Formats: sequence, structure tokens, C-alpha cells
Amino acid sequence: MRSFRLLLIATFVVVAFGVNFASAKGHQTLNGLSSEILESLQEFYPVKSTEMGIHAYDHRLTDYSSKAVKNMTKALTNYEKKLYKYKSAKLTVHDRINYMLAKSNVDIALLDLKQIAWHKKSPQLYVDEAVNGLYFLLLSQHAPMSEKVVSIINRMKAVPSLFATARSNLKKVPPVYREVALESLQSGIQFYKDAAAELMKQFPERADNISKVSTHAREAMTEFTHFLEDLPSTDNTGIAVGKNNYDYMLTNEHFLDFDADSLLKIGEALLAEADSAYREYEDYVEADHQNGRDSVFVPANFTKQDILDYYNWETRQVRIFLEENDIVDIPENIAPVTVVETPPFLRSMIPGIAYQPAGPFDSVQQAYFYVRPIPDDLDRRQLEARFRYIHRRGFKGSVTHEGYPGHHLQMQLAGMNPDPIRKWQQNLLLIEGWALYCEEMVYEAGLFGHEDPVQWLGVLGDIRFRAARIIADVKLHTGQFTYDECLAWMMETLEASTESDRDYLRKEVRKITLTPTNRMSYLMGKREIMKLRTAMEERDGGSFSLPDFHNALLSEGSIPPTLMWKILGLSKN
Repeated sequence: MRSFRLLLIATFVVVAFGVNFASAKGHQTLNGLSSEILESLQEFYPVKSTEMGIHAYDHRLTDYSSKAVKNMTKALTNYEKKLYKYKSAKLTVHDRINYMLAKSNVDIALLDLKQIAWHKKSPQLYVDEAVNGLYFLLLSQHAPMSEKVVSIINRMKAVPSLFATARSNLKKVPPVYREVALESLQSGIQFYKDAAAELMKQFPERADNISKVSTHAREAMTEFTHFLEDLPSTDNTGIAVGKNNYDYMLTNEHFLDFDADSLLKIGEALLAEADSAYREYEDYVEADHQNGRDSVFVPANFTKQDILDYYNWETRQVRIFLEENDIVDIPENIAPVTVVETPPFLRSMIPGIAYQPAGPFDSVQQAYFYVRPIPDDLDRRQLEARFRYIHRRGFKGSVTHEGYPGHHLQMQLAGMNPDPIRKWQQNLLLIEGWALYCEEMVYEAGLFGHEDPVQWLGVLGDIRFRAARIIADVKLHTGQFTYDECLAWMMETLEASTESDRDYLRKEVRKITLTPTNRMSYLMGKREIMKLRTAMEERDGGSFSLPDFHNALLSEGSIPPTLMWKILGLSKN
């Protein structure tokens, strides 16, 4: 879940920015302006603020009414004009990057609200607001539940108004958007029911009020379900954001120096290369490394708790491997990440594994790694399968991507950056590109032994899958693919042979329709990180240090890796 976080007040932000510098006498400083922009975004997007660990607006949901959106777009346009004054100003590298990030945050918020106008076309936007508004409050440990429950109740109260606004805004909804939202609504209704039941147990003195506001919230979701079902039929032509908007995101959100056409060519070349490497290695594995299922002794007292204990043990072991092999520095004060079964009230929304980071601004840092629920009583076949998984340490790959050195380490280090602008960023080129980069990097470092053909085949398969998603992402959002064409192409290209495979790709393509440039970020982000690493190796020669590169990359926040060239003092060829 993105994926998809301490109370931040304006005075703290201004102080935290450090030394101010004025554009001209009597004018607002860039630090002050950036502080004002952050506060404005945090106030307009209260659920996003909760996720990031800013709790001044925990009692609210986003107001997508025409008046509120108009006022916000007016404010953002004014911020763009104020930021323009600093375009040619003499700034330090750090401050120049912060200027670019602040401008990017404003540009993309304007794109979402004015150009693409998701609030007028995506019912999922409202479902996510209701569900995440509750989820992030339940998750945060910034305050005891006895205090948080007041905000939870207020957000539940706000749900009927949220969906009333949705019904007013949504006139035409592409079928695929409606399909996604209808499924999510069922999970959301169950989530609210389960969460309310848990809260009523904890706070019996508030049970009547919790029951009342939860019931009204669920009724509003049910009414919204009927509204979507009764909307006039349309087609899926509205799912493409268009080449101009897509190019704008590549330039203004990710700071890439190419457009959608060039990205498509890169994606096609990466897919051809990845597919060839995968097929060649697949033949090698099938010919020389088919060992079958080795017999493994399974102790009679092997239990569910042993499995959970293994997950947490493996997480620690991968961290130890990184430290012993001097791959990246891990601070002693890094927050714990605990592997737990997905809580009952989240199981309708999280079918597989998921990492939930702590909000970078939160005063209490605790991350969770959710795994599928384990039956209390495992039959012999299930016990043997689970024990073989543990015997071959099968959880290593998941830990690498989600925990160490992947998402958990990267997001923790990003959150330790003292600059609020840096803490606020969540660029996926860095976040997902780093996690994908880690899969290959730790394999080469020997995490899986000198040779693990099956694991390497999995790495190659992941690269091929991510390359295919670049093409799907670009073609779908520039109108070169219809939804059905994109789905058929993905199934053919990735050889979906089972109903499970086809269902997975169906859900994947639906996600792509709602998240332009998201899916391209994984492999393109890894590619940008590798370009930085290669340039640093060439510049430093024999003095190149891999941990120094990793430490420098991860210390600047979750910012686009394309901005790291200036920070690292590197020049592009």
C-alpha cells in the first residue's frame, strides 16, 4: 500500500528550514514561501498529512466541492507566480533542489485538480479518502487510542458529506473506474464495520456514538454503490490522461529529460533485453537445476508462531548481512519493522504482503510488514510446505524489497532528513526504483549464496514484468492502447497461462489506468540509480565506495534520483 504518515505547525516549519534568504527587500523568503506551500497542501489533503505524520487535520477529510477545489487551484496558481521569482535566483545546490521540489509539488497538485481533474472522473478517489482516512489514524502511534478515537469519530462523521460531493462531481465514469470502485467499496464497508467493532470493544462508553457514525458512513458507501451502478453506460475512452499531461508529469514530477515517445522506445528496448535474458536463463534452469522438492524433516511441534518468528528472524538476518558486508550504513536509531499477520480489519483490503512505513514526521516510529494470515492449525501437507519455505529461507526476497535494504531502510533514512521539504517528498522513481535496484544488488553481493538459479530467474522475471509495465503505462495514457488492448497485450507478452495469472494482470492494468507514470517508475527509477552509480564509479575510479554511494543517495529524502546529479557533483555525459 502506497502503496498509496507529529503535529507540524507553521512556526516549526519555518525554523526547520534553516537559514533564510530573501528574493528582494520586503519580499517573502523562499523558505517562508515553501513553508506556506507545504502547510497549504497539508491542510487541503488532511489524509495525506495523517499518513505523513502531521496530525493538525486528523479530524477532516478532503473537501472536493467545486468551491474548495476552485479556492485551492487559485492558491496554487498564486504560489506558482511567487515561485517564479526564484527561477533565476542565485541559490545553493540544496536550496535550488528545494525550490524545484516545492514547484513540483505545486505543479502536480494543479495538474491533478485542474487539468486531469480526478475528482470529476475517479470514484476511487473518494473511496480511498474514506478508507485511508480511517486506516492511517488507526495505524499511527503519535497518541494513545483514547485520544485518536475523537478524530476517528469525526472522520467517520465526514464520510456522508464526502460521498455526497462525489455524487455531485461524477457525471461520466469509465466502466473500468466504476469496476474498481465497486470492489473497493465492498472492502471499505467491511473495513468500517470491523474497525468500529474493535473500537466499541475498547471504548464501551463511546459504543453508541461509534455505532451511529459508523453506520451512517457505511450507509453512505452503500448509497454511493447504488449511484455508481445506476450511472449511464459509457466507454473507457476517458482513462487516458493524454500525451501532454503525461509528458508534463515526466518533466515536472520526475524531472526526466525525455517525453512519452522516448520513454516508450526505452521501455520496448528494456523489454526485449529482459525477455531474451529471462528465456535464456529459464532454459538453463530447466536443463541443469531442476532439483525437485528435497525431503526435509519437519518437527512435530512446528507451529504458527514458529513461522512468524522466522519472518522476523529473517528480517534481522538480512540487516546483519548488509552491515557485515559493508553495503550501506544502518543507523542504530532506525525504527523497528515488525512482521505481523495482516490485522483482521485490514484483510479485506490487503490480500498479500504489504509494507506500511511510519510517517516521516511522526514522533513515534514503528513500521509494519504485513503477511498473509497463517491458519492456527496446519495439516501435515501445509506444515511441510511452510517448513520447506523456511528451510530454503524463502522470505529473503520479500525482505530485500520491502524491508532491508529496500523500502523500510530507504524510507527511514529519508525521514531522518531534517528538512521538511525533503521529508514531504515521496517520488516513486526513488522509492520503487531503489527497492527494485536492491533485488539485483543484494543478489550480486551474495545474499543468496554464490549461485541461486531459481532466485536469479525470479529477479529476471521481475525485470521483464516491470519493463512490460512501462509500455502499458505509456500506451494506455497516451491513447495508443484501449483498456482491452492493453490487457490482452499484457497477457500475451507475459504469457498468463492460469486464471490466477490473468486475474492478477487484470487488476494490474486497472491500477495503471488510475496511476499514470506510477508503473513506469520501478524500472526507470532503477535505471536512473544505476546511471548515477556508473557515473560515480567512473569519476572516483579505485576510490569508489559502494556504501558511500548508497548513503549519499538515501540521505537526501525520497526525491527524484535525477536531481542527485547536482547533489553528488556528477555531470551527465
